[in-house]
Amino acid sequence: MMVLSRYRWSISLLIVAIAVPASWWGWQNWQQRRILSQAQQALATGDVVTCLDQLAKLSTTQQPPALLNDCRWQRSQQLAAQGNFPEALQLALLIPASDRQAAAAQAAARRWGEQVRAQAEQQFLAGNWPAAQKLLNALPAQTPLDPAPSVLLSRWQQQWQQDSQAITQARAALEQARWWDVDRALAKLSDHPYWQPQAQALRQQAQQSIQQLAQQRPNATTVAEDGTVIDSVAEADLEPRYRQYLAQGLSDYEAWQRACQDLGGQVIDRGPEAFCSRNEPS
Repeated sequence: MMVLSRYRWSISLLIVAIAVPASWWGWQNWQQRRILSQAQQALATGDVVTCLDQLAKLSTTQQPPALLNDCRWQRSQQLAAQGNFPEALQLALLIPASDRQAAAAQAAARRWGEQVRAQAEQQFLAGNWPAAQKLLNALPAQTPLDPAPSVLLSRWQQQWQQDSQAITQARAALEQARWWDVDRALAKLSDHPYWQPQAQALRQQAQQSIQQLAQQRPNATTVAEDGTVIDSVAEADLEPRYRQYLAQGLSDYEAWQRACQDLGGQVIDRGPEAFCSRNEPS
């Protein structure tokens, strides 16, 4: 009897060992089918957020690729319609090339990427560099843009820093009464529409200061960079002769020097500047 009881106990344990995993598998299978059904129903009604939320509950091996990519594609279009291009791009770029939605998703990704780039450029040209930077940083690295978002960001950052530094140096020169250094600093400036009006204002201030300095010596026509006043030959007189000598094959400097000498002047060399002076500068 004891042997029979042990035998029955072993059989019972075996049945339980088989039944429990089977029940677990059955429950898992039912749960998976229920989630997929809810995801399909959500997609059919246009509730793609619920569709993606439901599919997220499954493992990657349990998610039907076609259903998942349909939900991604529709959700990306919704986000783009709301103006949320970065998130739209993130979903569209998850759609693999083998999917039937791939061609449309790639075309949309290029279009949305260009729209973000245009928004960023608008902010950049308006002088709002932080906003432009934020827009470009929000783009996925795989965004089909030429140049790539990271390259464009680096290029604009370099230009912004260079222009900002040029304006800062020009302002410092103006404050320190180094009038000739203002234009020299601004020579490094790009044609950025945000900085150019500021540069023009700085140039005008420097020029006015130079003219005031020249007026202190009414007999002089030019003030050199070191403050020396020079009675220079008028450019209007020099230009025709200079052009003549150029036509004869002389170099720029030789042509200008000969033209200066013809008019009774002499070349005064002051480093980066040169003048055609009527007499020795005083």
